[in-house]
Amino acid sequence: MDERFRNMLLAAAAAADSSVLTVDLIVEILSRVLSRVRYSSLCRFKCVSKSWLALCSDPGLRRKSRQTLSGFFYGPVNFSQTINSGRFTNMSGRGRPMVDPSLSFLPSSFKSIQIIHSSNGLLLCGYANKYEWQYLVCNPATGKWIVLPETDAMRAMHTARLCFDPAVSSHFRVFLLVKDKLQVTGLQFYSSKTGSWTYRHSGWGDNCRVHEDAKSVFFNGIMHFTTCGSSLVTVDMELNRWRKIPTPHPTNTSFIGLSQGHLYLLRCDYDNDYRLSVCVLEDYGGEEWVLKHSVSKSELCEPRQLRSPRCIAPAAIHPERNLVFVTGEHGDIVSYDLDSRIMRTIFSPGPYKAYTYQPSIPCFSEWLSDESLATSLLV
Repeated sequence: MDERFRNMLLAAAAAADSSVLTVDLIVEILSRVLSRVRYSSLCRFKCVSKSWLALCSDPGLRRKSRQTLSGFFYGPVNFSQTINSGRFTNMSGRGRPMVDPSLSFLPSSFKSIQIIHSSNGLLLCGYANKYEWQYLVCNPATGKWIVLPETDAMRAMHTARLCFDPAVSSHFRVFLLVKDKLQVTGLQFYSSKTGSWTYRHSGWGDNCRVHEDAKSVFFNGIMHFTTCGSSLVTVDMELNRWRKIPTPHPTNTSFIGLSQGHLYLLRCDYDNDYRLSVCVLEDYGGEEWVLKHSVSKSELCEPRQLRSPRCIAPAAIHPERNLVFVTGEHGDIVSYDLDSRIMRTIFSPGPYKAYTYQPSIPCFSEWLSDESLATSLLV
């Protein structure tokens, strides 16, 4: 602990009942209070004084602090909807990113690194290893990473997605939806706890088609995927419960996300002035979606709001606020407040280009043991 900060606490303890308040107790109280504060606020508190800088820089406090959406990794749209590492924008659209977007902590031997999916602070990446395509999972906030072992499913047509929730477990899983064209025939998953892959035949029936750029979200210990039809498909972590959740419209062009403890479905109706609809599954045990908000593109793109794109697409939803994000063909990413109906352009990467975005929530908690990391470096 910083000496000046300790002296300040000693003076506070002396002014109070010393039989009750001690330096250690005051530190414990402050740490518990600050652990409930968002990390972005802790960063601002560091500017108060050297004493606050020392307190808010404590690694243990940083691991416990609340995290929320901090920004987006982004890159030009390609066939596989992946993102080249190295590009990031904060939620404010300015300032230095909270994480290293170039992923410079990875070995230089890893060529053509592509960000495929993100989940609560971890990134699933693919890279070229000689003539093979391999996967790795990394944490840009801590610089830790692990290479996944090869599996036969990687050589077949598949869709890869990452599943991680530090509030539930320090371990992550990677799902490979094995497909015959778009038809899902099986599911192979990797567990960081066991360090191995497991395969199961699909429990979603013979008519489950999932596109390459399918959206997914981990919620209630269950993985959810959009499909080419009017439904979501789900599976639990033990691959025992397979389910289809009907949706009010096709989900292949929709976005699913988690906000304020509920599952949300965002869709732009291309045949109806790109009307943006926001639906919520308020009763997860049921199958009834409630329309929470609806707005047309012409209403969104009023003068003084933003330049009018020919098309818009849902990109993300804020985990704690009534705030959604959409992109246009200009490449802009724009926030839209469902309560105030105010839009704000966060970032404009460049004209005449389409961009894809991956939301980023920093994670400073431990997610691999030193033994696991040592093993990963030998892969």
